[in-house]
Formats: sequence, C-alpha cells, structure tokens
Amino acid sequence: MTEPSSPLRAAIVGVGQASGKGSPTAGAFRIGYVHARMYERTAGIDLVAAADINQANLDAFVETFRVANAYPDLGSMLKDARPDIVSICTYVGLHFEMIEACAAAGVRGIICEKPFVESPAQLTALRDLVARTGVKIVVPHFRRYLGAFARAEEVYNSGEIGQPLVVTAAIGDEWDLSEWGSHWLDMFRFFHRDAMPEWVLGQARVTTRRGFGHAMEDHAAVMMAFPGGGRAVLETGVNYLNDGVTMVLSASRGSIVVIREDQLRIYSAEGERSESFEDPEGGLKAWSRMAAELRDWINDGTVPRLGFDHVAGTAELNLGCYLSMVDGDRIDFPLAHATQEWPVEALARRRMASKG
Repeated sequence: MTEPSSPLRAAIVGVGQASGKGSPTAGAFRIGYVHARMYERTAGIDLVAAADINQANLDAFVETFRVANAYPDLGSMLKDARPDIVSICTYVGLHFEMIEACAAAGVRGIICEKPFVESPAQLTALRDLVARTGVKIVVPHFRRYLGAFARAEEVYNSGEIGQPLVVTAAIGDEWDLSEWGSHWLDMFRFFHRDAMPEWVLGQARVTTRRGFGHAMEDHAAVMMAFPGGGRAVLETGVNYLNDGVTMVLSASRGSIVVIREDQLRIYSAEGERSESFEDPEGGLKAWSRMAAELRDWINDGTVPRLGFDHVAGTAELNLGCYLSMVDGDRIDFPLAHATQEWPVEALARRRMASKG
C-alpha cells in the first residue's frame, strides 16, 4: 500500500435519497451513501465534494457526511472542486458522458456504478477514451473481496471437490441481468479465474417494465461456457433457491453452497462442513479495499483486480447476454456487434410490435 503525503480528493455525483426503501422500478436508492462510507474508512482519500440535481437529497447527504462542497451538477463540481477521484452513482444512460467530462477535467480515477455502459458502441468508445486519456476506472464488483466468496473460489479451484462443472445463481425481487445480475456475472468470471466466457446463450421475457432509465426484462435466463469446460447459469426475475441459498458451485466430486453472502456449506469426499464469514460491517471493508486499490493504482501504478480492462470484459459479457436474446442465437466473445442502444430496448419494441 502506498499513501501520499496529501490525500486524494474524492467527490460523488448522484448521492441518492436519504431514506426510503428502493425498488428496481421505483428508485429511492442511496448507493452514494455507501460510497461516502467507503471513503470515510479508506486512508489516503478524503471526500471533499458532492453533486446531485435534487437539492433535498444533496442537502441531506452533505449534512450526514459533513461534506464541505455541494453542487447542483457534475460540471460545476469538476470546475470548482477539482477532485482526483469521482464516484459516478447515476443511471447507466448518464455514465459515458460523465466519464468523458471527468477525464476532460483531469480526474485521475473513477469508481463507476454498474451497469457500466449501455451499448457495444459505447464500450468501444470508452476503451478508446481510456487509451487516449489514461483515466483509471473501476466498477464496484466488490463481492470478490468478501470472505465467503473468496473462500468458495479457493476451494472450487483447489481440486478438493473435483473438476469444476457449473456455477448456478438466481435473483428474485424483480431484479435484472444488469442492475444486480452484473454482480453475479462478474462473480462467475471470478470463480473461473477471471477468464472471459467463450460464449453465452440467453432468453428473456420483456413486456413494459422500466427502471433506472431503461427497459428491463421481467424474467431472463443465461448460460455461458468458460475455457476448460466450466459453465455458469443465471436466472433473474424469479429466485427458485431456498433456505438463504445465494449460489451453488457444483464440481465432479462435491459442491459448495453459498448461504446469503457469509456462510458456506462444503460437500466433499471427506463429508460435509460449514464455514462462517460473518461481517458486522456489512461488506464495507470490501468496499474500502476496492477504493484502496484504486488509490494505489493512481499513486504507484499497481493495477487492481477490478481495473478497467477487467470490468470492461464484464460489461461486454453483460451486453452479450442481452444480444443473444435480441439475435436469438449464441453470442461468441469478443463481441462483433456495434449496436448503439441498450439491447433490452430492442426486445421491448419487438414485444410491442407483436401485440400490435
């Protein structure tokens, strides 16, 4: 770890609501508060500014975290506060233009919420922007830093339960493949040594749901294949897993069951055992670890595990899941598409046309 003599200056755009239970379609989320607490506990970074178009939300946030500088928009914050790091906590449709603005203003590091980008064309443009400007970007797929998932990956690839076969997960509560599912897509890569899948095949039911500024599927399922023969399957919109099960990793001579995000049940030739990774901080340590890795990337060039090249791959996988549904075909990686819109919009139009 490298800590500078002067802390890096961090700012947040899109602070979220001070209270209220969020939902995928109604909003009322407060992810900016998580970012603020992340900065509070990360040495070498000071939160100095925040911006939000909703004045009431901004006022509540500034009072909660005693932020010195508050702004009605990103542009004025970049010009006046001149942060080193910016957390982008807005909808996906705003991400690219905000990343462009940050890079143009000399921001050195960005923590951008997921879903990261909204189209293959935008992902290509972002890769060009990063190559041109050198801005450092991470996306908060922080669960790889949680003890239960880190231990599951270790056991899954150790040979203790045999050859990895398939990782299975399901997400209910009306969530989709991007707003929440992108976390599990990244975890699928994590369990397969961060490789990109060779291909993905998916299907979805899309009707009239919208949330976070874009069309959302009601129900979806995708399957993907990794180098070496491993598979992963994700279903969203319906959670058929019971008893707190979050994910199941099946291998040729055993399995690992992830309970919530802090317990494991491991079945092997030696029998069954449980391992606990209870976290009284609710994952905040993992968030801080991610921020510290960005800090070190800025200060000494140490590329983090969630650096841009990696998270761009997970965004490509996310888009590939939807493009398989649009094309009605398997999608092979790397993507060959240049679509310029969120792919679920095409599925929504198709549904409307069929109901004609």
